[in-house]
Amino acid sequence: MQKRYLKIMLVTLVCTALILTLSFLGCKKEEAAGGASMQVKTYKDPSEITIGFSLWTMQFTFFQNVEKGVKDACKDFGFKYVMIDQNSDATKMVQDINALVGQKVSGIVITPVDPGAIGPAVENARKNGIPVVCADIGKSGPVNALLISDNFKGGQLAAEFLAGKLNDTSKPLGLGNLLPQWTYARQRGEGFLAKAMELGYNVAANIIVQNPSAEGGYDTMQQILSAVPDVAGVFFCSGREAVGAAQAIQASGKNILSVGYNGDPEEFQAMKDGILNATVLQQPYYIGYRSVEILKEILLDGKFYENVEVPVDVKLVTPENMDEIAAEILEKTGNSAFPTE
Repeated sequence: MQKRYLKIMLVTLVCTALILTLSFLGCKKEEAAGGASMQVKTYKDPSEITIGFSLWTMQFTFFQNVEKGVKDACKDFGFKYVMIDQNSDATKMVQDINALVGQKVSGIVITPVDPGAIGPAVENARKNGIPVVCADIGKSGPVNALLISDNFKGGQLAAEFLAGKLNDTSKPLGLGNLLPQWTYARQRGEGFLAKAMELGYNVAANIIVQNPSAEGGYDTMQQILSAVPDVAGVFFCSGREAVGAAQAIQASGKNILSVGYNGDPEEFQAMKDGILNATVLQQPYYIGYRSVEILKEILLDGKFYENVEVPVDVKLVTPENMDEIAAEILEKTGNSAFPTE
C-alpha cells in the first residue's frame, strides 16, 4: 500500500512539474511577442493576400523608391496592394494605419513620419493578427521586423573618406548631426565619431541641425565655420542638409571637403556641380522590396518574426563612381538619380 502511495505521489509530482514547465514556456513565448500572443493567419493562395503600405510622403525620391520596391514585390508575389500617403503628417499616419486595419489587409508596411507615434496603431494591427514591418526610419514598441540602413557603417564610411583625402590628423573635422529623437539615424553620427577617433582625427564641432532642410544645413555649416575656422572636412547626416552645407562652404570660398548621407538627387547634382565631395547611399528600393518579402515569409511560409532588426547595406558614392551608380538606380527604380523637372 505504501509503495502504491509513493508511486501515485511520484506521478503527481512529475505531472505538476510538467505543467509548470509548459506554463513557464508559454509565458516566455508571450513575453517575446511583446506581452500578448499574436495569431497570424497563414495563406495558401497569394491572391488572397493584400499588403497595405503607409508611406511618409511621395514628395521625396527616397520614398518614391521605397514605394516602387513595395509595389514591385507585391506584383512579383501575386499580392494585392494598397498605398496611403501620410503626407508627412503624424496624425494622418496613425489614422491611415488604423484605416488599413479596418480594411482587413493581410500585412502592413510602414515608413513612419514619427516613429514615436506609431505604437498604439501598430499594437491594434497586431492584435487583429496583422503583421507589421517598418521600412526604415525606426519604430516604437514591438513590430514583426524593422529594415534599417546600416547607419553606423555609413558614418564610418564618411570618416574613412575624409581621412583618406586629408591624410593629416592635425586637421579638424566637423559634424552636422541629427535631432535626438531620430534614434536610428543618429547612429550615422555615432559611426562617424567612432571611426574619426580611431583614425586619430578630432571632430572639433558636433552641431545638431535644428531645421532639417537645405537652409538648416547652410546655417549649421556657418556655425561650424565660426566655431572651427580651420575645419578641413565635414559630414552632414542627411542629404538636404549636406547640400545646404556644401553651398555654405562654396560661399565661404574655403577648400573644405563635405560628405552627405542618403543619395538624394540634390546630392548627386551637387557632386556633379563639384560642391559636394561624396555621399553615403541608402538602398530604398531594396528596403521596400525586402519588407514585402518578409511579410510573404510570415503569411505564406509561416516563418516567425518578432522585433527582428534587418540591417541593409550602404555604399559610398563619389564623383568617380557616381554615373555608374546613377545608371543602376535608373534601371532598378525607373527614377533618375539626378533632379528632374
